[in-house]
Amino acid sequence: MNLKYYLKTLLFPGINLHGRLRYRVLPRFFGSARPGEERWFLDAGCGNGMLTYQAWRKGHRAVGVSIKEGEIERARRFFNEARGIPESQLSFRVHNLYRLEDLGLSFDEIVCSEVLEHIVRDADVIRSFAAVLKPGGVLHLCCPNADHPDNCATTLDKNESGGHVRPGYTLDSYQALLKPAGLRIIESAGLGGPVREFFNKRILRAQDQRRVPAAACWFLAGWALAWLDTPHPRVPYSLYVRAKKTM
Repeated sequence: MNLKYYLKTLLFPGINLHGRLRYRVLPRFFGSARPGEERWFLDAGCGNGMLTYQAWRKGHRAVGVSIKEGEIERARRFFNEARGIPESQLSFRVHNLYRLEDLGLSFDEIVCSEVLEHIVRDADVIRSFAAVLKPGGVLHLCCPNADHPDNCATTLDKNESGGHVRPGYTLDSYQALLKPAGLRIIESAGLGGPVREFFNKRILRAQDQRRVPAAACWFLAGWALAWLDTPHPRVPYSLYVRAKKTM
């Protein structure tokens, strides 16, 4: 085991405190495959593959997709090559979210975490999800809470060049987005309180400035104090919904 792989394994899924919370909490809403059952799970916009991996751990045949070739290459190296997980069980592919039907697969569950806020044509992506979800399938969405003051203050990226094209979503805007595609919200939750947000902003700022020691210090402090956040923050940083395909 080389040093780089060891450090990545030690810190996985990274030092973003909100990301670490999603890694721990969102899989609680995922279904589990029974012995001998084949269930397919899609992680749409998979990033470093953390939720794809969690779905695989729950017995799914998990597929992570991203339009970023670098993300896919790193995920393959980390999970398939270094950890030896067969690609028949956990695979990563470069693919566009607008054309998921081209995968030639149908899924029991789909997760899309912290992705839709970067996409102008979010309704088209939701229709793409619905097209590959099996009848009664489940869609997990997690995006910034549009009512959180930090998200409201975000400078929007009108050119869709990687930033947020909208502050996020509310339960009402989620409903308006999902209902026309035949998806009904059956559960919701808020994630991320003020303590995590305080430290995470400083971690991200230090990373942007390439101040690695400072980012590490802010991470360690935030990791140690994150327990001070309540499980159900009054104004959460992110909103999660679980929706079921009804048509």
